Amino acid sequence: MTIVHSSASAAAALAKYDIKNATAIQVGDLYVFSGMTAIDLNTFEVSDGDIATQARVTLENFGLILADIGLSLDHVIKVNAHLTNVDDFSIWNEVFQDVFRPPYPCRTTVGAPLVVGQIEIEITATTEPRV
Repeated sequence: MTIVHSSASAAAALAKYDIKNATAIQVGDLYVFSGMTAIDLNTFEVSDGDIATQARVTLENFGLILADIGLSLDHVIKVNAHLTNVDDFSIWNEVFQDVFRPPYPCRTTVGAPLVVGQIEIEITATTEPRV
């Protein structure tokens, strides 16, 4: 069975930018999340800051949404990151290693122009309950 999940704050942020998609789709125990950015989930504005700040805010947003469905960042098994500047990879790598613990999730990082505001990073994730 497929179940669509959305948090009120994430849905409001998506609505502000007229973006139509689910926050997450659950298929069995697997959750696949839409791209998350450094948007303040209270004001719906892009968070100020450098790539490190935006990466941390984005991962904090994931943590809040995961908590709504009884999971945490410890349940993340796959991360995809899109950076506006590939030269920022080393900074993103430091944040990734600081936020996640071994065994680290699988990861892909690519450079790509992003479409909303002054976003420096967009992250997608896949989770599965782990023992």
